[in-house]
Formats: sequence, structure tokens, C-alpha cells
Amino acid sequence: MSNGPNYAKIEIILAEANPSDANATLNTLKKANIANRTHILRESREVLDFLFRNSSTAEGPAASTELLLLLSLKLADGHGLDLLRKIKNDERTKTLPVIILTSSQEERGAMESYKLGANACIVKPLDLAKLVEAVSELRLGWMLMAPQEAKSEV
Repeated sequence: MSNGPNYAKIEIILAEANPSDANATLNTLKKANIANRTHILRESREVLDFLFRNSSTAEGPAASTELLLLLSLKLADGHGLDLLRKIKNDERTKTLPVIILTSSQEERGAMESYKLGANACIVKPLDLAKLVEAVSELRLGWMLMAPQEAKSEV
């Protein structure tokens, strides 16, 4: 990760195992005029492969790309907290902004995610105002929600 965000090249990783929750999240991003490139990954392994290019088939971000992780606590191959722990304990990704996506029944998981270094938690289904607030608190709001013509790559 670089020292500061490159506003035109922020990509979103949506780590979500449930296809209907993933679609709902994409719709919420669209309603918030967030049209940045979004990678939908369903497993912890896929996220780690993407971040670290561990696999010959892993797409991975360009070196100049800044990332935002929207992380569900329920992934196809395990709990999102385990993935968050790995990300925040690795020097290469410890500063990666992470917004936890949780159901209202997972309050304990949300609290634990803050202890592990998550930047924000939003209850699913995503509330547009909460998403905008969380992104704004990360100081990414104007970068992600800029008018389409101001973006160099979406």
C-alpha cells in the first residue's frame, strides 16, 4: 500500500459469500453514485490471493491502486474476523481501510472487528446513509462519490 490515496484509482473489494447480499451492496453503492471498480470475492482465500497475488490465477490490484475492503463477517470458507486479523497483522495490508458488513445478530463480531482494526461497521442490508457516512469518515467519500466525468477509471 502507498503512503496516500490515489483518488482516481480506488478499487473496492467486496468480500461477501451471499449473492443476494452482494447484489444489495452493489445496488447501494450505485445509489450512492459510487461506481469505482468492484471486485466481488466470496472466500477469505480469494481475498488473500487478490491482495498478495498468491495465485497465478489471482487478478490482484495494480501497484498504484488504492483499495477499500467491504468485508462480510460470513464468508464461504470461514469467518470474516479471521480474514480481518490476517490483513491487520500483515505489514503490507495493515493500513487497508476495512468496513465490516454484518447482520444485526452479529453484534459481538462487530465489536471484535473494531478491536482488530476495522474502520467501520455497517448492518446489512446496507443503509445508504450509513454507507456514505462510513466512507466519508474514511476521507474517501469525495473520491468515491465524485461525478463520473471526474474519474479517470471506474
